[in-house]
Amino acid sequence: MDPVEAVAALGGCARRGQLLRRGLTDPQLLDAVRAGSLTRPHRGCYALPDAPYAAVRARVMSAQLTCISAAVAMDLPALVPSGGLHVAVPWDRGIVRGDRRLKVPTTVHRLPRALRHGVDALCVDAATLIDHLGACVGPAPQLTVVDAALNRGLVRIGDLWALTGTGPRRRAWLAAHADALSQSPGETLARLELREAGFAVVSQAPIRGVGHVDLLVDDRVVVEVDGETYHSSPEAQAEDARRDAVLAAAGIPRVRIPYATVRDQPGRTTAEVRVQLAAYERSRRS
Repeated sequence: MDPVEAVAALGGCARRGQLLRRGLTDPQLLDAVRAGSLTRPHRGCYALPDAPYAAVRARVMSAQLTCISAAVAMDLPALVPSGGLHVAVPWDRGIVRGDRRLKVPTTVHRLPRALRHGVDALCVDAATLIDHLGACVGPAPQLTVVDAALNRGLVRIGDLWALTGTGPRRRAWLAAHADALSQSPGETLARLELREAGFAVVSQAPIRGVGHVDLLVDDRVVVEVDGETYHSSPEAQAEDARRDAVLAAAGIPRVRIPYATVRDQPGRTTAEVRVQLAAYERSRRS
């Protein structure tokens, strides 16, 4: 196996033992370092020159990324700053303050006794990172990760009840509010806000001629949450305009709101839905 390919397959940084188990030899690794295709950030560790910092630090510590750091690495929503590095180590591993390997603010999470450490995966599994999020973020940011993981098939609702680091009230709340149909963190936040305001909300509701809409509120108002990436292209904007025209022709009120507004202005989505509902009721009476 090629040393560069092997290190890349392990997340951009790997420990010597992991590479030797894959059939590589010390001379091969040394040649790759001399050629500049690999670096040695720490004794017994080999990394790609452009390896993510978090990956390198986790391997140096013989740890795995978890919590917010793992969410970023796994392309799951991370709505709050990481505040440094989040790693997981065995429950009985000693990590002391002043450890020279902790060169950035590092939150050390413990793996449950039932989980054996030493696997080659750079990140913990999705259920474990969700569990560790319970100690570092609020309910809504944790729910956005739960929804994304459910949507991608990384966890199941039943997995939430097996969490040990997240308290029982938070576990119950997550299980009650999670929705595998959610397509984005904006949809999750908007759905949560609207349901807490007392509205009935259906995710990815099908509407003839339109397709699936992000949210259908009280079976009357469509809410579309525009992401910064997808909805910025000319093609996406043209499709949005077509969908809006079909909704208008059918007399279905629509709220289109940017993700940043949903995230940064709590209550704005609810207020706009109420405006549309009021206008809808007036039109029915006239």
